[in-house]
Amino acid sequence: MSGFGFESTAAEVLAGVDLAGRRAVVTGGASGIGIETARALAGAGAAVTLAVRGTAAGEATAPGGIRTNLQRHIDVDELVRTATAANGGVPIRWKTPEQGAATSALLAASPAADGVGGRYYEDCREAEPNRPGTRTGVAAYALDPGAAARLWDASAAATHITW
Repeated sequence: MSGFGFESTAAEVLAGVDLAGRRAVVTGGASGIGIETARALAGAGAAVTLAVRGTAAGEATAPGGIRTNLQRHIDVDELVRTATAANGGVPIRWKTPEQGAATSALLAASPAADGVGGRYYEDCREAEPNRPGTRTGVAAYALDPGAAARLWDASAAATHITW
């Protein structure tokens, strides 16, 4: 779909995209993936609003092997051992926050993702189904229409929003 992948950055996926006149709201925008997403969107001309836990500082959560401030209190050797064990003994390939923000930026604003919705993406590509024993791909339960309907109903009830 996009020609981008694991090592792509948010700035690369938005190169040449004109977001002038558009507004973007970025959660976790004080650090990590959030701040890199915000930088790329603003660099493409969007008016960016940051949603953070506090105005003094916030921390973005970072999925997978993305090196952010989230791991700052963990010894590097321990982090590598733990991540490798969680990955079935296979060493993790770490991404920078700029690389970690690429898929979000692609789906938020790149023409390469026009008309795309309701799909699971990783590394700037639509994810394949998860294979047992791996930590990549989309899990079968995430594609279950019945589960999606139940989540939609629970979310609507919790937020008091109906469509």
